[in-house]
Amino acid sequence: MTTDVNKIAQDAINAISERIKNLNRLNIIVAGKTGVGKSTLINAVFRDKLAETGIGRPVTDHMRKITKKGVPLSIYDTRGFELGKEVQNEVKREITDTISRGLATNNVNEAIHCIWYCINTASNRIEPEEIQWLREISKENEITQVPIIVVLTQSFSEANAQEMRKTLLDENLDIIQVVPVLAESYEIKGLGVAPAYGLDVLIQVMEEALPEELMDTLQNVQIASLKAKN
Repeated sequence: MTTDVNKIAQDAINAISERIKNLNRLNIIVAGKTGVGKSTLINAVFRDKLAETGIGRPVTDHMRKITKKGVPLSIYDTRGFELGKEVQNEVKREITDTISRGLATNNVNEAIHCIWYCINTASNRIEPEEIQWLREISKENEITQVPIIVVLTQSFSEANAQEMRKTLLDENLDIIQVVPVLAESYEIKGLGVAPAYGLDVLIQVMEEALPEELMDTLQNVQIASLKAKN
């Protein structure tokens, strides 16, 4: 009887492993200034704490590719680029080159499927150069049409986050959505705990933006919606 149970369990594990191997790979570029909380966001959205435990290797001067065996996901993490206009332009060029190379392969597993641009809500302001950078990357993206999502990280104040969201939307940038997020619950001294929020909305926006062939992959790699349902 024990042998039968063990066999059933092993067969189930083998079936899941085979299914994961056959999933298309989801590739996301994550950009933003240093200290906006990209790693925290990545670890909160995707299973296996990818930014913490995955293997990162340089693919350009300002970008590394994070992957983990058994997870059909690649994160292209860009270096914070507040180091001047020259570096900002280099990051932009590397992003557009990476997108173009992926498209040239005509392979869904190599293409870039989404860009997250992260802005720290706690800073209480959006730098004009960030608006300009988003405008420029959107212009470069007119042909490739990779969905761009602005993620407002560290959104401790939902009111501030909504104000920043409105400011960005009023700029009429070529982005698909602006999503305020608090990736981890945060204890406010004397006031209690501000619960995490927004991750499920980010996943929903991704579901609406990505092609059907990546839906199973997104459900496999993410943990946000599962948390929201608990």
